[in-house]
Amino acid sequence: MAEPTRAGVDPCSLVLLVRHAQASVPDGRGRYVSEGPVPLSERGLGEARGLAASLQGLRADRLISSDMQRAVETAEVIAAALDLDPHPDRAFREVNCGAFEGASLERLLDSHPEYVSWVEAGFKQRFASEQRHFPADLRFPGGESVLDMAGRAIPAFLDVCAAPAGTVTVIVSHAWVISVILCHVLGLGPESYYRFGMPNAGVSVARVGVDGRGMLDASGWLVPLERLAGSSLGARSAGVRRS
Repeated sequence: MAEPTRAGVDPCSLVLLVRHAQASVPDGRGRYVSEGPVPLSERGLGEARGLAASLQGLRADRLISSDMQRAVETAEVIAAALDLDPHPDRAFREVNCGAFEGASLERLLDSHPEYVSWVEAGFKQRFASEQRHFPADLRFPGGESVLDMAGRAIPAFLDVCAAPAGTVTVIVSHAWVISVILCHVLGLGPESYYRFGMPNAGVSVARVGVDGRGMLDASGWLVPLERLAGSSLGARSAGVRRS
């Protein structure tokens, strides 16, 4: 028998997982920086403002973010709309890329092809499959693997889920962090993280119990159609009709 709850309150809390808006990556020299200070691009600032406008009026109880600059800047824009103070948490940082901080795609193709999918599937959100993805157990030299990251992010997520039923939490984080959290919500192992597309400024909505398991109500929510599926959908020209 289900445990009784207060009238009108489901025995769960609500979590909105927000990927940061577009960052200024790669830089002018084609380098991919993750750990260092990376601000939002002009487009990213626009994405963050648009997201904040969409969330205006949401009754959120707390706002948590990764402590990386691109996530903090996104959270600060959202915070004004939600009338909340953002609280940074290192546990929600993206995977530490170690010695490949600042690497270019050309360098990876030339010397470390096994890490190319870090750029292709991570930053560029290209198609990933069972045969073509960044392995969850592949560790960056001097850094982390996706499984290492899951080992710190999931416990932090469970702390969030321990809130009283009805609590609404917004977490601003990163593509692969949100993906492993969604794996946990759905009862999947973190090695399935690559099955989730994560557009910038996209929102995933989950209802969860204290064990972090639950329901996925939305993924990539509030993102314009042209930014979904790795921006591969395209758009029809006005007035053009297919036969």
